[in-house]
Amino acid sequence: MMTPDERCMVDTNVLVYSTVAGNPWHEQARHWLMTLHDHGTVLCVSPQILREYLVVLTRGHVFETQFTVEQAIETLEALLPWLQALDETEATSAVLRDLVRRYQVRSKHIHDANIVATMITHGVSRLATYNVKDFDFREVILEPLMPAAV
Repeated sequence: MMTPDERCMVDTNVLVYSTVAGNPWHEQARHWLMTLHDHGTVLCVSPQILREYLVVLTRGHVFETQFTVEQAIETLEALLPWLQALDETEATSAVLRDLVRRYQVRSKHIHDANIVATMITHGVSRLATYNVKDFDFREVILEPLMPAAV
């Protein structure tokens, strides 16, 4: 059985940056994920993160790149073998409600709390994200950003 330290939730922004060339964080994000993977870390996502990824890729230009629906789906499907999807359950909903109450989470930040709720439900404490300020939850250990490959 895998320990929580062997898994890391990967936020939408890291996935987008790692797969969309032409953005300033592309190589850094790719290196970050490859380093985690090479150190035996299982990269996890939730259904929400996968939806958000498709939303970002299909809403228009993403760092000077425009994706068709088919290209967005193909890009996502190329990532899936590298990722472990963690289901959202009724337990996740209960944890989300608790987080919203305890941290007084509001508005769009409830999406971030839902990612944390999914992590808690599955015993994952590590998170790779560029949006560190959005994850001010004591249950989350932010994964240190890996410097870009030289």
